[in-house]
Amino acid sequence: MITIHKLPAEAERFQTYLPGLADPLPPATIALEARVDGLFAGTALILAHPRSASGSIRVLYTPELFRNLGVGSRLLEESEQYLRSIGCHTARITLTLRQGKSPAELDFFHKRGYGSDQVLYRTYTMRSSSILGSRYMELHLPEGFELKPLLSAGTDERAELEQLAAELPADVAPFQEERVLHPELSTLMKIDGRVAGWMGIQQMASNLLLLRSLYIRPEYRLRASVAALFVEMHRKYGMLDRFAYQMLNVSGENEAMLRLADRKFAPHASSIKSMVRLEKRL
Repeated sequence: MITIHKLPAEAERFQTYLPGLADPLPPATIALEARVDGLFAGTALILAHPRSASGSIRVLYTPELFRNLGVGSRLLEESEQYLRSIGCHTARITLTLRQGKSPAELDFFHKRGYGSDQVLYRTYTMRSSSILGSRYMELHLPEGFELKPLLSAGTDERAELEQLAAELPADVAPFQEERVLHPELSTLMKIDGRVAGWMGIQQMASNLLLLRSLYIRPEYRLRASVAALFVEMHRKYGMLDRFAYQMLNVSGENEAMLRLADRKFAPHASSIKSMVRLEKRL
């Protein structure tokens, strides 16, 4: 017999089986716990957003021992019922999908009325050894290029960069989370003395770089490319020798960059993960 109980939403209560759970949880989070014959069988964490009359089912977890017994379905039904009871008209769920893996979770929610799959962002983790062995290493930037540290951009250069970024997707902005940018590797590219592009980089671990922002102005794309800039930076700083992996996050709103990443970077990726949002009208 499956029973559902409402519990205080304290992160420490769930971290034994959800070690990646943020602590503390948002104040308005509601927790549901499922039990089968008195044994813990799963949990759901729910957060309502009154202004948009929507709610997020942030966690829906069932231990392997209790899967395929209807526990997940029951937790989902109870979560939706709670959201309806407080005036929410939409339920949202965010999933992380790995390319090449069976999307069992996605199928589960599709069968229960969730759709409008929206990619929030996609993460490519690339092997430096694969890039080193590729034809991209033959690429070069055109004559007249100059690379300089992004964080040392002068007042006029910074003003121009920020003006350009104001018209671009947020994930392309050169100075997003400026405090975490690598002072040596984050690079401003100029061609014939004009700002032509940039690459913002963060060191995530001793062997891993995160490429936070990549951009080439449209008028230079026939002469230069993101891949050519990346390779030229390797020639200057030895990035691919110093770091075994390069990771790139691309916003789902930046469709042009997603297409570029799928063509240029996916063949060298050890993993590709997509964060996808599903919705259901309640």
